[in-house]
Amino acid sequence: MNFSIRQLTVNCKKERDILPFTQFNYYYGQMGAGKSTIARLIDFCLGGKLEYTPALQQEFVAATLEVAINGKTLLLTRHSEENKIHAQWTENEQPYDVLLPTRQATGEVLPGPGIEVLSDLLFRLSGVNPPRVRKGKVKEDSELVRLSFRDLYWYCYLDQDSMDSSFFNLDDDANPFVRLKSRDVLRFIVGFHQENVSDLEAEMEQVREDRFRSEAAAQAIKEALEAEHLATPVEIEALRQKIKKDIEGLEIQITAIRAKTGEIRTHETELLQTRGRKLSIQLSEIDDALSDIDQNVAKDKSHRNTLLSLTTRQKRAQSARSVLTGVAFAQCPQCYQTLQPREAGLCPVCGQAHVEILQSPIDEDSIETDTKARADELDERIKLQLEETGHLQRQRQGLVAEKTVVDRDLNQASKEYDSAYLASALALEKERARLLQRAEDLRQVEALANKIERLQKEAIRLAGREAEIRAELKIARAKAEQDTSNLDLLKTLFLDCLLRSRLHGFLADDFVEINSPSFLPQVYGRNTGDMVQTSFANLGSGGKKTFFKCCFAVAIHRLAARTGAFLPKVLIIDSPMKNISERENPDQFAGFHEMLHELAETELKDTEFIVIDKEIFRPKDGQHLKFQERHMKPDDAENPPLIRNYRGK
Repeated sequence: MNFSIRQLTVNCKKERDILPFTQFNYYYGQMGAGKSTIARLIDFCLGGKLEYTPALQQEFVAATLEVAINGKTLLLTRHSEENKIHAQWTENEQPYDVLLPTRQATGEVLPGPGIEVLSDLLFRLSGVNPPRVRKGKVKEDSELVRLSFRDLYWYCYLDQDSMDSSFFNLDDDANPFVRLKSRDVLRFIVGFHQENVSDLEAEMEQVREDRFRSEAAAQAIKEALEAEHLATPVEIEALRQKIKKDIEGLEIQITAIRAKTGEIRTHETELLQTRGRKLSIQLSEIDDALSDIDQNVAKDKSHRNTLLSLTTRQKRAQSARSVLTGVAFAQCPQCYQTLQPREAGLCPVCGQAHVEILQSPIDEDSIETDTKARADELDERIKLQLEETGHLQRQRQGLVAEKTVVDRDLNQASKEYDSAYLASALALEKERARLLQRAEDLRQVEALANKIERLQKEAIRLAGREAEIRAELKIARAKAEQDTSNLDLLKTLFLDCLLRSRLHGFLADDFVEINSPSFLPQVYGRNTGDMVQTSFANLGSGGKKTFFKCCFAVAIHRLAARTGAFLPKVLIIDSPMKNISERENPDQFAGFHEMLHELAETELKDTEFIVIDKEIFRPKDGQHLKFQERHMKPDDAENPPLIRNYRGK
């Protein structure tokens, strides 16, 4: 990731300090001068949390960080106690000026590009899609989440507080979620997360979203149709055939009325009464059926609960028998008096002859398996009965609505009694018109019902494709992890850094092991083999822990430079000599800095270094390194602190 820091502007209440950066930047001096605050403010502008020292509490207003990403200039301004960042940049000759959340997304800030938080913007300007990893590491079908810039930045900023207490959040006592994220970063850098894996993960995520969308749409349409008492194409077709048959019957009656006007004596009220009675009978039958189903469901539920209860009682009885078996009573469990000796074969408590308790011929696992199978059968039966209840209730609602119309028409017909022919003909014509309109409405409803089937089929197809991708992804991940060449290179580079920094106790014939999935490096001696291993956790010296961690970070950046892995090309080390005296350990002090200077000239010439410490180690004469230093002391105008006018703790 072509990422470099150009300048940091610190705005205080009474002054402003501008800190330019070059390839290698060194800040040193006395404590309380604000050296570590420089690194913390850089982190603050990149979305991190800020430790508000007394000086910052009293004077700090805002900080602006100017960075270069792929040749684009980005200004990031963040005010004190704010959780949003003011970002300014130009892209395709179009200036942008937006306010971004640091971490918690609340929706797209810029429509189209999908920028929700600062990390999205940094990845977009770098021209790289954020790598995706599984949120859950146990289930293969766990949803995918993106690695953020902050996750990668763990290996770019070694802060003073955790320098000797935490190894990049890979420790066993680290937050589990954060530890898994840190492992994901290493997997990504060493190539365990290859392009093929990334493409398959992205495709699976898209297929899963499409499947969810199809299922949700089908469910929404289904619920809308159920509200209209039409849930499936089968029910619609059945209603269509019924309407067609009713229309044919009405047309026959109307034709007969016209042909035999004098013979017609059927009045509208009689027709409506007949229909009303038929509807009442149908409603009564449905109510009886619903009542029977409710009783059956209640019985099945009671039966299922009884089975489960009996299983529990069986387990408790068996447990109690197992616990009491072999117990020898020395005192009466009722009155606590010492029991008198009894003859062999008699119970020492009650004095009766021992009776052998026969074990049940059926083992407990069989009972539990049979009970579960029977309970599952009852659950399935209950589910089918509830589905039938839904069908009957929809049918009943339709009949109730129809009977309401019949009753209303009957009341109206009673008021407007007419001749037998006129009343009968008008009622039949009205009913036929209503049925014709209903048939037309069904055509539109049928289109929605057919769409449900199409969506459900599409969801099934997508589920199949998702399973195929998951199988391909499993194979691709396995192949990616079989290629350990980059991991082997990381081991070599890490040992090389330890040796070049002259850290005491590490020898050229040592070897490093970094095993997945923990990725915790361990160093073994050739002579001791597996008997003695050295890791960050068991290094007794805080100074060694600091060197160990710094060397691993340098090795990670060397690996990224060699393999082209996606990692911000900046390394901030705050207090590498935190627990080391440069006077008592001159070889280690010189060795570590000489290593940084040599790498900055060769392998890591495109990497920006920001080193903060109490003493300085300058490059050797003749080294062609863009190097700048700043000496910082409180109350020293020649070597000013970060906040020049502050006087306090």
